[in-house]
Amino acid sequence: MSDYLEVRDEAVEQIKEGILPLYPKMTIEAHPGIFTEQSIKRDAQRTPAILTSLVKTSEGDRNSITFVSWVLYRASSEDKLYSGALKIISTLSLVIRKADFDLAIKDTNIESECLYSGTLDAINVTLWAVKWELVLGERAIQERGLLEGLEFFDELRGTAFVGPSE
Repeated sequence: MSDYLEVRDEAVEQIKEGILPLYPKMTIEAHPGIFTEQSIKRDAQRTPAILTSLVKTSEGDRNSITFVSWVLYRASSEDKLYSGALKIISTLSLVIRKADFDLAIKDTNIESECLYSGTLDAINVTLWAVKWELVLGERAIQERGLLEGLEFFDELRGTAFVGPSE
């Protein structure tokens, strides 16, 4: 049986496997959620970083899990426009798209948003939010035990007729 903690940890491991060979000094780990100004200042000491949060679950017609991978990047004297962050985001999007999440239908809906602000620039850091989603297949849901109460589908039977009606 799997739970959301294991799903989040699996996502972080998939990102590590795809990113660390290209960026061996990158900090990649789980994050509890949304940033505050103080937490950004603290986490900015470990840039470049990808910190991934499981931020939403949806159970119903569309069973899905939504993540945000926060990309923190510190500018250097050669990179005052934080261009290195764009390279990391491009690589991260590719890693997410190609990752092998055994519990999901391949549907990632990746969205990236720059959260640059003057406050962040004052500490020489930029922040990107890379939001992505995994849609869970019914078999994976049942095998992993993420959703309970789907046993009634075991008894559902039916016949479908194809062709012109009489």
